[in-house]
Amino acid sequence: MKFILVLFVAVALCFAGEPTLVGGTASGTSFVRSDAETVYWSQLPTGNAMASQRFTDDPAYDAGVADDFEFPSETTVNMIRFWGGYWNGGTTADTDMEIYLYLDDGTGISPTTPEHTSAIASWMIGPGEYTEVADGANYRIEYYFPSWVVFDADTHYWIECRKAMSFPVNGQFGWIQSDPITMASCVQGFTGLGIAWWTPQSSDAAFELVFDDAVALDRTTWGDIKSVF
Repeated sequence: MKFILVLFVAVALCFAGEPTLVGGTASGTSFVRSDAETVYWSQLPTGNAMASQRFTDDPAYDAGVADDFEFPSETTVNMIRFWGGYWNGGTTADTDMEIYLYLDDGTGISPTTPEHTSAIASWMIGPGEYTEVADGANYRIEYYFPSWVVFDADTHYWIECRKAMSFPVNGQFGWIQSDPITMASCVQGFTGLGIAWWTPQSSDAAFELVFDDAVALDRTTWGDIKSVF
């Protein structure tokens, strides 16, 4: 089955102007983290982008990638950082972004279904509510959650990150691959290309879950301090 899937990807990439499963340029990262950050989960970029996009002009070609994580103790984060890439005529686009949080479906290799509606939390993020900067051949995206996100201990979670773009205008967006695989491999769905939600892939996805002390001070503690005076 893996051989058939890889062969299908290679054939799909030959048709310029049609949606494909993967794209972008394979690369790593050169950024330096702030000393204020505590990184609780880290998978750095090592490969190409896997299609993870809601096509605003053609929902039949919706795509999404999700990857899993788990913490040994209760863990609080206030930011997610992930890496994405554009292709098929795409360029960096100031567009909507969507993040979905799922529980494992009990198999250890897949989020729950149906996609999106079975998520236990979701964030619909508008242009200007996240940052996106060039990082090597691709892009690094950071989003600060509007409130702290607390993950339970020993709970198998999956997270999906994707953009909402017009294919004719913006091309395609995808989540960058990460190796080696930690826990289960990432999974993908791509309705228009016949990839069932959620089909295991051959890599993980590049992302970090972070608690940024500098932002926490500004949004919570500093507000409390000012109210005292």
